[in-house]
Amino acid sequence: MALPPYTKPHATPTDWVAHLRARGLVVPRPNVAARKIERVGYERLRIYFIARRQTHLPGKPFRAGTTYNQILNLYDCDRRLRAICFDACGDFELAFRNSMSEALTRAHGSHPHKAEDAFKDGSSRRVALDQLSTLYAKSRDARAHNYMAKYSDPVLPPFWTMKEFLTFGAAVRFYALLSNPIKAAVAHDFGMPTHEVLTNWLECLVDLRNVCAHHDRLFNRIFQKQPSRLRRQNLPTAPVNKLKARLECLDHLLTSRGLTGGRVATVQALLARYPDVQAAEVGY
Repeated sequence: MALPPYTKPHATPTDWVAHLRARGLVVPRPNVAARKIERVGYERLRIYFIARRQTHLPGKPFRAGTTYNQILNLYDCDRRLRAICFDACGDFELAFRNSMSEALTRAHGSHPHKAEDAFKDGSSRRVALDQLSTLYAKSRDARAHNYMAKYSDPVLPPFWTMKEFLTFGAAVRFYALLSNPIKAAVAHDFGMPTHEVLTNWLECLVDLRNVCAHHDRLFNRIFQKQPSRLRRQNLPTAPVNKLKARLECLDHLLTSRGLTGGRVATVQALLARYPDVQAAEVGY
């Protein structure tokens, strides 16, 4: 059977406020509510509206007594939650790149990307060189231009400079190309029993970082990538498709490296300031 065409017309912020009020949302100041929708966008707020609607009933009315300010509290809590998670991912990203750089240059000198045994195999080394060469050629960083102006050989700067040009995702992909001894050394720095488990956690954290960087929602999110459990440390204890599990992983990685953890507790404190938000709605 053919699907019907999309026929919904354009709606102004004022139209959306009228729609919400007709569904039972308490909006004391409709003009203020419309301006908020104009700034933020109805689609961005929609997930929070849905969370307080009775979707099993005709017309999907709001729960009795639900106010517009309560919806904004859900949105504001999610915004602050993203900031906490993004900050934590940033702290780990820097530590991870530095650990990888130290392991590589300690074993293979300033330009480990020239060493065959720094990588899994010749193919991995070629992929890594292509990755670094592209980053270097496109970089507008003053350190890249300084090296270009001063040196002709090697073509690429030392790795302790090159790693500064790697995004989190690029650093994780580069890590996957390295030899097992190098990957194991990095895993050990972060209290991980094997590099395979660290790789799995890294992929989960890149996913979390991207959600935060792109201003996507953490509210009511079920993560597809799931961290493996460390049985000896009993980590993570939370369901592996929820946010808390990722923050437990982050806390372990950061504290193992001598950095400040405590993000699980920080989010718990945030939730205490937002009684309109149910802990389960943010993966707690």
